[in-house]
Amino acid sequence: MNTFSILTRSFHQSTKSLFNLPSTLLKASKRTQIRNELIKQGPKRPTSAYFLYLHDYRDQLVKENPTLRPAEISKVAGKKWQNLEAGLKDKYVSQRKQLFSEYQKAKKVFDDKLPPKKPAGPFIKYANDVRSQVLSQHPETSQLDLMKIIGDKWQNLDQNTKDKYTQEYKKALQEYNTTFPLK
Repeated sequence: MNTFSILTRSFHQSTKSLFNLPSTLLKASKRTQIRNELIKQGPKRPTSAYFLYLHDYRDQLVKENPTLRPAEISKVAGKKWQNLEAGLKDKYVSQRKQLFSEYQKAKKVFDDKLPPKKPAGPFIKYANDVRSQVLSQHPETSQLDLMKIIGDKWQNLDQNTKDKYTQEYKKALQEYNTTFPLK
């Protein structure tokens, strides 16, 4: 066993005892970590049309201006890009659009394979349900004040309605736990 794994294990054990957290919370955060690591491995957004142009012409610009530093080369490239004829610029813009459409398709396939997000809690579900209604009653309200109003409505809500949201959450959480079990 390497030093890192020993330190990691001792850190997790010490933080668990320090904060006295239930193991379900630790498992939930581990699920989130796993999902976030998977997201990092997903397809990357394509570069901009300007950077496609820069990739093609950087070597030529360096040969034309051997005394310039990289930052100055980028400035020269930026000016050339701004003054580039429309036909050539459109070539890079259309290439970027094609790369972006391929990215969107790959991203959709990738997102469909990701484990689900943890379901929102009862209050968040309630807040999402009533946000538009409260916003129409208070159109000039900031987001912070809007959440305060929704929080007050939640506090004054009858117990049956709260229980309905809680039951929906428990059902969604159980489905989440069966769909994405922690090994």
